[in-house]
Amino acid sequence: MEFVEVVDNLSKKVNKALTSFLDRKIATAPLSYHKRYYSNIKEFILRGGKRLRPISLIQAYRGVANSDEKIFLPSISVELLHNATLIHDDLIDHDELRRNGPTFHINYREWYRREVSSKDKAEDFGNTMAILAGNTTYNLGIETLLSSNFPHDLICKAVNLYQQVFQELIDGVMFESVIQTKDNVTMDDYLQMIKMKTSSLLEKSIQMGAVLGGATSSQIKALSEYAVLLGQAFQIQDDILGTFGEESDTGKPTDGDIKEGKKTVLVVQAFNSASTAQLNILKKILGDSKADPKEIEKVRKIFQETGAIENSKKIALEMEEKSKQKLLKAQPPLKKESQQFFLNLADFVVSRIY
Repeated sequence: MEFVEVVDNLSKKVNKALTSFLDRKIATAPLSYHKRYYSNIKEFILRGGKRLRPISLIQAYRGVANSDEKIFLPSISVELLHNATLIHDDLIDHDELRRNGPTFHINYREWYRREVSSKDKAEDFGNTMAILAGNTTYNLGIETLLSSNFPHDLICKAVNLYQQVFQELIDGVMFESVIQTKDNVTMDDYLQMIKMKTSSLLEKSIQMGAVLGGATSSQIKALSEYAVLLGQAFQIQDDILGTFGEESDTGKPTDGDIKEGKKTVLVVQAFNSASTAQLNILKKILGDSKADPKEIEKVRKIFQETGAIENSKKIALEMEEKSKQKLLKAQPPLKKESQQFFLNLADFVVSRIY
């Protein structure tokens, strides 16, 4: 079966598990307000996404186990955690669009304006509901693990990994917030930040699947090292697409990173090789929320002229190749179909920038 077919097939199964789980939460919600709240969480999660993290968890499990019928419920834990971070990230970044729809805090801000008042506390209400929803969605992820049909000791190991990655994600966002205040961010700073902020969730997703499947320490180590490198490559290409992709594909404005002054790989690479004149332009425009389209294009042009795009693509390709080499060191080797999936996943991640 082709990679795209595998992803499509498993994505449908993951969405089915998500729908079933969230429908139960809606059905048992105590009041109409809670039913609407859980329905909004469900809508936000099912609005889009490739489900690569739960699919990777499932494939890691399949790579070492003999049956996969009970892995789908715990697999959605990492999708719930991922969406919990998206809800909070959108709030932190003041984003109003996610997957071609309103972000969670904007959804509730507009509800407040329609149903309560067009003035006063709509902004605060929306922010409050987003904080609560992120916390709720994180907690739902733990619930899926605790209610899964696995031995207690394996569930404990999976929950421990879940807790670890949540802290790593927080540390990553915190580090990202700090380096936003610095002019000179090194590639080491950037790679450390995206290791915590992006790689960690893919890594722990895969580790959870391997642990639940009874993997050897060699298999877990190989999968972990593979995931860290691939997660970093994924974030690099995400940074590129965030500025040079199509909004219809990314679901977010392609001028957002520039207006927010995010220290993306493009910014880090450009600062390392820009002329004094180019640096002055970057410092003036990056982080200016009112930058007009012409100014945005000036920044994009500097990314091209300094070689930031090509250098970033090269780094992503090198990481892709290294990730494959790490994967093949697993002993005993993963089952053939699972191994091929992860090799194909590496190709897929980097191919999106070409």
